[in-house]
Amino acid sequence: MKFFSALKKKWEAWYYGEADEPEEEWEDEEPEHSERFFNDADSRTVYILESLGQMSEAADKSEQSRDEYEAVTALLMDMDAIEKLPNDIKSVIIDDAGKIEQIEKARRQIFLNGGKMKEKRIQQLERLEDDIPSGIGKMREAEKYRNLVLRDLKRLDAERNSYRFQMREAQITLANSKGIAVICATAMICCIILLMILQFVFELEVIWGYLLICAAGAVTLTALFVKHSDAIRDLKRLEKIRNRLIALHNTVKIRYVNNTKLLSYLYMKYGTESSDDLEEEWELYTSEVAARAKDNELKQELNYYYDRLTETLRTNGIKDPEIWIRQTEALLDQREMVEVRHALIARRGQLREQLVYNKEIAEKAQKKIKDLAKNFPQYSAEIADIVERYDDKGKR
Repeated sequence: MKFFSALKKKWEAWYYGEADEPEEEWEDEEPEHSERFFNDADSRTVYILESLGQMSEAADKSEQSRDEYEAVTALLMDMDAIEKLPNDIKSVIIDDAGKIEQIEKARRQIFLNGGKMKEKRIQQLERLEDDIPSGIGKMREAEKYRNLVLRDLKRLDAERNSYRFQMREAQITLANSKGIAVICATAMICCIILLMILQFVFELEVIWGYLLICAAGAVTLTALFVKHSDAIRDLKRLEKIRNRLIALHNTVKIRYVNNTKLLSYLYMKYGTESSDDLEEEWELYTSEVAARAKDNELKQELNYYYDRLTETLRTNGIKDPEIWIRQTEALLDQREMVEVRHALIARRGQLREQLVYNKEIAEKAQKKIKDLAKNFPQYSAEIADIVERYDDKGKR
């Protein structure tokens, strides 16, 4: 019994071996392309355009992040310059900042009469009030784009499940055709041996038996060959689908990571969890601002000290003095200045991560194109032409 059990296990291992391969994971995987793939003009063009598209998108995201990175860096440099100012200049700045803080506190008291917003949140929105309207638009656009990317990911998951099902079916068909072919061949051999015994031992006429066995075998093996060929064609077709799905998955993943990092940065910058929440707070803030229309006298006095502080800072080499009229608490309190610095450094660190990520994506895509030209020099002119036409189209 043990012998037959072991024999059965070996048979099943051979019979179903190709159909029981583990599922593949595609995370951060590059599709494997054969030489035949790159010798196909359409496949080669699609491969190059996909790489150029990744480079273009990475460059666009890097440019956006770089502008914000430079703005944050400039603000940090201004903070260093303020700390290095002479004591007499610092005294003037602190006096003006103190006046501004007193007047703004009085104005905030008017806002707080409604009691609808916390003072700390009002201060945060005050510092960003010039950016919030455009920030809401950017945030909403990024959230819509996130939903589109998630929908694409779900669709790709469905296509990947379909691919796995079809691949398993094709592999089972291939294994079954092999098994049936072995069984048929064995049966034919046994029948021929039996007919030979009848012919030579018992001297019977068995020519029709030979013909019948040959005909049945020919029909059966032909049908199995056709089925086997169809399964092979399906496997080749599914391999192309697999490479396409991997390329699409990598592209969508890049978009998802960029979108997630952008949203995370915007949420941290504006201290909110969604564009709807920020818009609701913004509307509440603007309504309270409108209620302060009666404090024109305080506003005029405040503008006077704004101008004085701005002029003092500008005269002493501060590149963006206007921003400090919204950061007077940091000018008055060193601890607040440290907190602002930490927040800016955190924002700059996140922007640097996004710049590094997009740089890696662009370099990886560029390397793919260079490797293609290096490995297939006969297509180097065509590759250069595609790249040039893509660049010209991007410039237009």
